[in-house]
Amino acid sequence: MVTIDKKAKPKIYTESDHILNDLKEELAGLKSRMNLIEEEQEKNRNLLDQLSFQEDLTNELIASQHVEIETNRENYKVIANVMQNLRSPVSNVVENLAGIISEIDDKEAQDTLKECMNTASNVLNSFIEVEEFCMDIGEGFGMSQQSVNTKAFFKETVSTIQKELNLSTALSLRLLMDKTIPENSPLHTEAIRQCLESLLKELIYSKPNTGISIRIGSEKNEIKYGIEISDLTILVEADQPTDITWNESWVESIQKNQKNLLNSGFNLLRIRDSLKKSGGQLEISKRTDKIVGFKIYLPLTY
Repeated sequence: MVTIDKKAKPKIYTESDHILNDLKEELAGLKSRMNLIEEEQEKNRNLLDQLSFQEDLTNELIASQHVEIETNRENYKVIANVMQNLRSPVSNVVENLAGIISEIDDKEAQDTLKECMNTASNVLNSFIEVEEFCMDIGEGFGMSQQSVNTKAFFKETVSTIQKELNLSTALSLRLLMDKTIPENSPLHTEAIRQCLESLLKELIYSKPNTGISIRIGSEKNEIKYGIEISDLTILVEADQPTDITWNESWVESIQKNQKNLLNSGFNLLRIRDSLKKSGGQLEISKRTDKIVGFKIYLPLTY
């Protein structure tokens, strides 16, 4: 018995077959791409959820910080009111002692009462300093920001301060401005004016009849998210170092130099607090270990 093998007929690929195969491959590629897109979408959803959570958390933290700030301001105002109430009886003591001293002839008794009066006067001055410090923090002075011509603003500010302080010709006050500072910039103008005036008073108090220079410049800080963060710098320095020795601790340095600092150091604390509120900072400029001036940093980028 003979078996006849049937040979398969050759398959002829037409142009339409090629097109169909190409379409199948393209469809498979599209499906693969769609799967990748869906995976990316899921990742993006998770990322958005995380960002949304972080935004909500940030808003909550900011809100709680605002509450804390307002609470602290109220606390400072309460302390200021307490200091104000304490001033009256101490002031009366000083006045009464002055009256008694004028009415007695005993020299020894007069000296004793004068010593008591001086002590009471010092206590009264301390109450006034604490009250002013607390009121400044409680009110948050000088926090408005406006865009100004930088060079014109500092020329006018320094000229005004020089007139207000009635600086003598013996005291040379020089304003220097680097080319690196921007022509226009948003600044906390009132805070800068008050800080500059207070720092000049501080230097004059500790080093009278000395030349003082004010140098305005800018420094690159760092790069965040592709944005260059830079600071406006204000360097206020005397020609000669003061007699104030300063270490890294503000607390220790102020305690050690209360007699040599304006308002027992409250002036510097007030300036530092004001600059912190505007995103800046205050540094002590030293020559060896003696104060020669102060340096202010203020953000220019935001």
